[in-house]
Amino acid sequence: MPTKKDKSPAQPTNWKNGFEADKFADAYGIGLICGQISRGLECLDFDNHFGDARKIMHRYLEIPEVKEIYQHHRLPIESTMSGGFHLLFRCDKNEGNRKLALRLSPENRPEAIIETRGEGGYFVASPTPGYSVIRNDIFSIATISEIERAILIDNAASLNEWTTPIKTEYENNDRPGDLYNRSTDATGQTISLLKESGWTEVTPDKWRRPGKKEGISATFGKVAPNVFYVFSSNAYPFDSNKAYLPFQVLALLKFNGDFKAAAESLPKPEKTVVERNARINESELEKILSGAAIDVKTPIEKPPTILYIRETDGATSSLFKRLFTLGNFSCIIGKAKSKKTFFLTMVTAAVLRSKSYDEKLKGDLPFNKRTVLYFDTEQGDYDAYNTIKRIELQSGTTENLKAFKLRQFSPVERCQIIEYAFRKWGEETGFCVIDGIADLSNGINDEDEATRVSTMLLRLTKVYNCHICTVIHQNKNDNFATGHLGSAVTKKAEIIISVLKDGSDRAQSEVNCDNSRGVDFDPFTFRINGDGLPEIIAKKSSTKSNYFENYTEKDTDFSPLNDELPF
Repeated sequence: MPTKKDKSPAQPTNWKNGFEADKFADAYGIGLICGQISRGLECLDFDNHFGDARKIMHRYLEIPEVKEIYQHHRLPIESTMSGGFHLLFRCDKNEGNRKLALRLSPENRPEAIIETRGEGGYFVASPTPGYSVIRNDIFSIATISEIERAILIDNAASLNEWTTPIKTEYENNDRPGDLYNRSTDATGQTISLLKESGWTEVTPDKWRRPGKKEGISATFGKVAPNVFYVFSSNAYPFDSNKAYLPFQVLALLKFNGDFKAAAESLPKPEKTVVERNARINESELEKILSGAAIDVKTPIEKPPTILYIRETDGATSSLFKRLFTLGNFSCIIGKAKSKKTFFLTMVTAAVLRSKSYDEKLKGDLPFNKRTVLYFDTEQGDYDAYNTIKRIELQSGTTENLKAFKLRQFSPVERCQIIEYAFRKWGEETGFCVIDGIADLSNGINDEDEATRVSTMLLRLTKVYNCHICTVIHQNKNDNFATGHLGSAVTKKAEIIISVLKDGSDRAQSEVNCDNSRGVDFDPFTFRINGDGLPEIIAKKSSTKSNYFENYTEKDTDFSPLNDELPF
């Protein structure tokens, strides 16, 4: 059909039946009508609202079962004027337009990142200006089976990043269902319950419904922590395109949808809310005491050092001193905009590549603990991406790096996400970054919250024998870490490192060892070079960099949109 420049039909009414050739004479572009009139034509539309449609398309086509269908049928792909993509196919089964995958925008509005154009819909196509067929033949669109179509649709839906679970009356205001959803047992019990009910865990976050031999039907923990998101229309007792919290999964699978019975099966609120008042029986205390005993006759090996710092020893020689060790955590402190995160990228890069960074920092992860976890709790998508890109440019690799942005979640949810990540990768993890630790607490001056967060750090480093590096701000009027949380964290840290702004050259920052259980180190200085990357310098420079007269931390753009597609 003929279209206008704004992509609307040139003939506003009765367009669904098609047009004769003479109607295209004055058209700006061409639209392809989907559904029966085009022998089952359907379009998977990858929108570019967030500027990463190419990356999403890449991830989608790298899913093995999607890749197999795409390559076997040589399905056409075209690029759109907005930087998005269309993947085209035909099928005897054809539905109307559907939004398959959503993402929350900075304006807190859900936007489609993948949607379909089916029966009753259309899409603008090549040779409309701005549209181009980039793979295979648009005049030879294959007809695929209903099973193959379901695989394409379900895998697109599995990339959904947003949904809003609807809570029941038993999940509000610290009622039993709400407490259960927040408990540390909810994730494991939900996984066990799904498996007992015939669901198959395809990957740690993708699930296949009972009775289905291939493909996926739901995700768990992908759109939000502890949320079971179902997109299959045959997954009774779950509805399609709906999110379920652990308590709801429990009620539906174990109590046949009786939410009252499910709530009554859970511990009473007064027994679960105030954990500090819970008593441990004597037999359990005896076990704990026995396991915690210190036996001087049994030697304990010195914890492995995973990061060293090079110090000058005299005029000509130098040596590497211990900085971070396994089983401990460290704390980086500094005023706002002191370039704490820049220093953190140098540390992470050194750990990742297990060799010296600018001959100052040297990583040494054990061979069986090479995974590095990185959690950014405060930056937006753009700045979080740039931070990880800096690490890649400095280290030359992100092969063992798993990075996550947690800005949109609550403090308790962030802790649950981090705990879940350790359950997945903790045994192979040697180093973890939490930038910044204050965002895990409901109040930096709440003593109970400070105890909860610092205890979590102690537990994770002990259980998984890793090192966690945290970041916290200093008070404006002194050099102490902020609040009760800052005090609790710094008291228990292996080492406290401060990053100070250089008053004479804003391109430079000084790094100091404020306190350490290991070996102290001399202050050193780093600066941000013209490429936006930190580099260590032997001593302060008196010459300012012109690059920094207009520089901010958000200026550097490492956009991936020019990378070649893999398809």
